[in-house]
Amino acid sequence: MLQAFATQYIVESLGCETEIIDYTADRFNKHYPLDLGLFRFLIDAYQEKKKKAARTKFNDATFQNNIAKRKTSYVEFIHRRLHNIKEVSGFSNLCKLGSEYDAVLIGSDQKWHPGFSFGVDSSFRFVPKSVRTISYATSLGVSEYPKSYWRTSRKAWSRIDYLSVREKTGADIISKVCDNNIHAEVVVDPTYLISCEDWKKIFPVEKKFEDKYIFCYFLGNDEESKKCARRYANLKGLKLVSVVSNESYSEIDQEYADFLMTGESPDSFVNWIRGAECVFTDSFHGTAFSIMNEKQIYVFYRKNTGVKLQRHSRIDDILSLWEIKYRLITDKHREWDSYQEQPIDYTLVTQKVQSERERSMKFLKAALTF
Repeated sequence: MLQAFATQYIVESLGCETEIIDYTADRFNKHYPLDLGLFRFLIDAYQEKKKKAARTKFNDATFQNNIAKRKTSYVEFIHRRLHNIKEVSGFSNLCKLGSEYDAVLIGSDQKWHPGFSFGVDSSFRFVPKSVRTISYATSLGVSEYPKSYWRTSRKAWSRIDYLSVREKTGADIISKVCDNNIHAEVVVDPTYLISCEDWKKIFPVEKKFEDKYIFCYFLGNDEESKKCARRYANLKGLKLVSVVSNESYSEIDQEYADFLMTGESPDSFVNWIRGAECVFTDSFHGTAFSIMNEKQIYVFYRKNTGVKLQRHSRIDDILSLWEIKYRLITDKHREWDSYQEQPIDYTLVTQKVQSERERSMKFLKAALTF
């Protein structure tokens, strides 16, 4: 959601009018219709299976209440922060809409992940060739791309006028799949196009908690990562605040955190990071906003049992980009008495963020110049 907001905000700051397509695919009408600006938040069969498994662990009422809170906070955020949203149902109606634009821009966290969504082939199928197509910071979210997707993806990528991805791993995959005939520019996530100071103007700083605390945001279901955060909080004498994810909610969430938050809005999420002494996360955007706000972070791979296509490349690439790969906590670093803590030098990181922001803005300005 923060990506959708940041993209609309930046594109409009460049003098363009925007319209966000809220697309409901025919076969998903009964499932999860929200697809803001083709920033897909579709739930695939695996995710549905995972949620059903989660329900067996807790009271159904508690689980459903958490989902309801999150849905409410996100809908309220959409109404407050996003505008010019056009609802479209069915692919034929989407095709009719495609010719109305000067350009169609897509981009999202894991939008081209082969494990869910409709894949690369669906991205611009509704757009006539006369309309400019732009991919900004689209993420594949994997380090290996299944060969069964190569043929259709190669064709889809070849028709994009301005092609960029968020991770170097994604650019390498596109180059490999397309036999080095197509180059994808690597740009920063759209949330980084807005400076930290401007984010504070957009989302005013709000103190969320009186005591000093560490902030945890885990999307995976690895209990050891949460236990690691608990040990660190005890060691440092800090409270532990966790924003729970519906994806990975488990019994340990009720046990390891001093304060468990549910249904937090995106702007509230940012303020929890701002006020923290440090952040523990396996989330790309948890990492991104922690770096943006110059927090000491402890980053873990998201571990989901039963998932063939893990998403570690997203974490690897963002830590490598800012040259802080040493903040990745691996299995051998789980015991804090054996882990030598190297703080982040944000003087160097902030300089690199500014440089990458300028380079990425140059790409976007070129893509939107007619």
